[in-house]
Amino acid sequence: MRSVGVIAILAVAIALSISMLIARDAVSAKINSVRASTGNTITVSPKGFFGFSGGGTPLKATKIDGLLSIANVTAVQESLSEELTSTSTSLKSPTTAGSLGSQFGGPGASPSGSSTTFSIPVRVIGTNSPGNAVTGGANGGGTEKLTSGKAFSPTSKADVAIVGSSLASKNKLKVGSTFTAWKSKITVVGIFSAGSTFTDASALMPLATVQKLADASNQVTSATVVVNSINNVASVQKKVAKAVGSKADVTSTEQTVQTQLAPLNSVKTISTYTLLGAVVAAALILLLSMLMIVRERRREIGVLKALGAPNRSIIGQFISESTTFTIIGAIVGFFIGVVISSPITSALVSASSGSSTASNTGGFVRPAGGASGFTGGGSGFTPPSGSPSGGALHFGGVTNTLSQIHTSVGWTTLGFALVAAVVIAALGSTVATATIVRIRPAEVLRSE
Repeated sequence: MRSVGVIAILAVAIALSISMLIARDAVSAKINSVRASTGNTITVSPKGFFGFSGGGTPLKATKIDGLLSIANVTAVQESLSEELTSTSTSLKSPTTAGSLGSQFGGPGASPSGSSTTFSIPVRVIGTNSPGNAVTGGANGGGTEKLTSGKAFSPTSKADVAIVGSSLASKNKLKVGSTFTAWKSKITVVGIFSAGSTFTDASALMPLATVQKLADASNQVTSATVVVNSINNVASVQKKVAKAVGSKADVTSTEQTVQTQLAPLNSVKTISTYTLLGAVVAAALILLLSMLMIVRERRREIGVLKALGAPNRSIIGQFISESTTFTIIGAIVGFFIGVVISSPITSALVSASSGSSTASNTGGFVRPAGGASGFTGGGSGFTPPSGSPSGGALHFGGVTNTLSQIHTSVGWTTLGFALVAAVVIAALGSTVATATIVRIRPAEVLRSE
């Protein structure tokens, strides 16, 4: 009964250790994943520019191109935002103006309350970083992707476009169809869907093409600088700000991501301390148990020593016993720890996230200085295959997926658990074996 009790208590302590070890590994992997792919972008825009509601002077494309030579910069995604009114395109926007459009709409908007209506302009984004998948959407519009056709080349100068699904439906467009813009015929090479009315009512064209047709040579209205790691964002941001000068706003999402990671860092700290505490507790449990066992078996030890049994033989017997307790407890505790690791991790993350307000822009947003709500390479930047610039076009800001943590057990964890069990057995047996050495057969037998 005593042995079963010792094994049960050890199993509980080891189960907690295993669950905390798994939780710590899962959280660490998530933190590394987020830091590698999120918060590593810097947005550059004309000072005071906010879509078509602000002012500012367009950035010089040649100056933006030079940012690629800055150390730790992996890509520079440029865009030029333009609006096509009914006089400059054959396209018709699928979006109705409504009361908000009448109040906050573009050129020609009627005063609030006026019965006069106007047509929403079609937004065109010239970009040097098209992708075959875009992320996010207005108010969390899901994952955007090409539904037909293909993306144009990042360096293309052709009169081509990728149009949103609602814009294509409104104008009865399909791959191979044409429409006019700036008195030029534009060929549709792809159609994308975003699950977002605003995004699906837009068109994407090569940057060089928009610069040429819109008479905006060497101009861009937004640029996203992709850095190889969030750790280098601060230093790169300073160099970018110095390179573009005082007429541009330079911002990053580094602080937002650091705020988002705060709950996970708290969970990592909690799991580390709990892991250490559980290991120490298991060692103390084994130590006290072995001291009790040695004390109760003094007569047996005295008889063995009187018969000539060497100390190393007796000590080895008790070490084997404590190791057996620990390994059995570790096996039982391992299975329990694996089962409870996922709910414990989820509970820790939820509790920590609930006590820490993390900024989550989610969905489709326009970063500071971004063009008309479009931004290249936000959260989850993935370069498209064969893209010279290494960039992919993304709609949306940072998407908070920090709560989506999946625990898993690998050989490293198994190995660490086995080593920890052996260490616990060694620590728990140390003082007990020292007690065995001091036992004198004559004193034990005389007391009997």
